[in-house]
Amino acid sequence: MLLQRLVEHADTSADVIPAFYARKPVRWMLDIDSDGTPRGHLVNTADKDDPNRRFGSSRLVPAVTRTVGISPTLAVDNGEYVFGWLAEDAKPARVANQHEAFRTLIQDWMAAEPDGPGGAIDAFYRNGHAAALARPADWSRGDLIGFSVHGVYAADTPEARRFWAGVAGDRKGSGRTGLCLVCGRVQPLLKTVPQQIPRRWVPGATQSASLVSMNEAVHGYELQKFLTNTPICTDCGLKFMTALTGLLSDSKHSTALPGQNARLAWWVVGGSTFDPWAMVEQLDPTHIQALVASPAAGLEADVEDASKYCSVTVGGNVARVVVRDWVEQPVRHVKDNVRAWFDDHRIVDAWTGEVVQIKVSQLARAAGRFEAGRNGGPGTWTKFGASGEHRPPDLFHRLLGAALLKRPLPPKLLNHVVNRIRIDGRLDPARAALIRLALRRHPTLPQHDRERLTPTLNVDNPTRAYVSGRIFAVMDDLQRTVSRVAEQKLNTTFAERYFGRAIDNPQVVIVAGRRNVQAWLKRLRGPLRRPTWSQAYERRLDDLFAQLDAIPSQAVLTDKAYFILGYHQQRADMRTERIAASANKKNTDLPPEPADEASTINPEGDDA
Repeated sequence: MLLQRLVEHADTSADVIPAFYARKPVRWMLDIDSDGTPRGHLVNTADKDDPNRRFGSSRLVPAVTRTVGISPTLAVDNGEYVFGWLAEDAKPARVANQHEAFRTLIQDWMAAEPDGPGGAIDAFYRNGHAAALARPADWSRGDLIGFSVHGVYAADTPEARRFWAGVAGDRKGSGRTGLCLVCGRVQPLLKTVPQQIPRRWVPGATQSASLVSMNEAVHGYELQKFLTNTPICTDCGLKFMTALTGLLSDSKHSTALPGQNARLAWWVVGGSTFDPWAMVEQLDPTHIQALVASPAAGLEADVEDASKYCSVTVGGNVARVVVRDWVEQPVRHVKDNVRAWFDDHRIVDAWTGEVVQIKVSQLARAAGRFEAGRNGGPGTWTKFGASGEHRPPDLFHRLLGAALLKRPLPPKLLNHVVNRIRIDGRLDPARAALIRLALRRHPTLPQHDRERLTPTLNVDNPTRAYVSGRIFAVMDDLQRTVSRVAEQKLNTTFAERYFGRAIDNPQVVIVAGRRNVQAWLKRLRGPLRRPTWSQAYERRLDDLFAQLDAIPSQAVLTDKAYFILGYHQQRADMRTERIAASANKKNTDLPPEPADEASTINPEGDDA
């Protein structure tokens, strides 16, 4: 089914690379006249200052898997094939044979396609221009050299595509005809899969990788080599390999992050224009609003019922492609899953007070280790793939699966995130969103408890750990207020000192914290002359303690998550209340924040 959907994509997409072609950097270009006369010297297209042209201009190049045999490509190849140039460790006899094979291929092309550019290239050789051309001093053995005739790149003309398809098909064909497993038609069959995927698109591969390969008898059914018992026709083999290579190399249809062990490619067949990756990663508010509102408004197009979302997740093992996951699902179901994803993970930002969605890559980034900044500077997340990042290697793609397919989250994700928050002392919207998401999708959580896990503060949530987290947030806010009024700089806040311990055992910290609370309230009432503020904090704490019949101790994993969520949402709620009061939209009994603190940069950060 995977191969059939790739062939279907190749038949319907205008972006698919032609059969037996690949995009590669061509460093040197030679423009010639129709009679073969060079119109100048070899032009170096490389630009070291341009990342896209560091090794030459990217062009479509004829390509088939080339091992130890002599196998020239059409109108573009390395210097050994095109000019017979010798590198230091090259064998002269072999290079001579390579050059002769390249010229013979040009002559065959000229005979098969007399109206194409093959005649001009053949004349270039016959008239001795190749021998007279100076070799550039900075030429290297792996550089590709291409021809253009009157400025037209010869290897990608219609004549070149037609001829090359026949040549490459003959090289890879088995000489047999049979029923193709992919298209179900009787067709000429392949001996081997005609192309390989460059290793840069297959995480874990150390060489260009094959999707299907049985080059040793021990690998095949009944000890048969090649595709003897896996009949695939030439046409389908060309299409699914070019389609997969094109998808993996297209940033609009694939993604991978350093340190993660797979690359995901996706596409939609059937006519739908829905882009699931853009929806969960770019977070366009207009698109999200339209997605959420479309079912109620009856705006879902009929084409969504006939269209299917397809995705394949691949990794590599030496020269083999490992298919880690293959998905085919109706687009309408994927849209429902994305709506549920937004509903389950959106969270209030404790700095702005707004409810936000978090892109998948940021959720994966926030699950890693956080490195605090030096001398009070902003911190940063450890980069993907760096030593000590402490991220599960498949987290990004597991989160994508949860977002697009509503698959279960990794079982250890909640424990991992809770531990990182404890160790780092860092809680931001992305980590809070992961906590809420993991709780909402916990397999044993009753539905009524799931509904209590709202994006913003839920004052009616009676869960002990949740209320304890709220109490801890109010205590921390009280200490900060006392310190500001007294104009005393805090080296370590209440939360910074006790947050990790409170996650594990709220009872110990909160019981001990009540003694500090009484001292802080007394200072507000007395020396600091803020009795109304003292009364406000006292009322809030009394109301919260009244909701508890007991303060939890020795918390289990879900209790730890509830505590963190309650703490985050209580902080956000108090800040939102202050923002509204400063804009004269709401009354509050909370002390206002000083102007200099309200204007500082968000200490939680975003995509650091």
